[in-house]
Amino acid sequence: MDRETASGGRLRISSTMAGDRVAVLVVGEVDELTLPQLSAELLAAVIGGPRWGEVDFRQVSLCDCSGLNALLSARQHAQEAGVRFGVSDPVTPVVERLFSLTGVDVVLRS
Repeated sequence: MDRETASGGRLRISSTMAGDRVAVLVVGEVDELTLPQLSAELLAAVIGGPRWGEVDFRQVSLCDCSGLNALLSARQHAQEAGVRFGVSDPVTPVVERLFSLTGVDVVLRS
């Protein structure tokens, strides 16, 4: 399963399923305007039947608390579905700073 969505040029998300793994590539800006798209894509990825879900934020130029909440919510849905979930390394400096300031890096890193 491969799918890609875009939100007015601000955010592009693509998901690729290979075996029991789903990889979600996020490119662009993650904020309250793009939150619905990110949340929907992450939820679709973790409930789509994988055993492992990995999110790639290497090309995220902006991420606010909305994006952080989307990741934490997706992680919770993944846990409920028995799916391992995490954000792969490396991440951009802006995402690294957000993770570090909020203390979620231990919880979200894969």
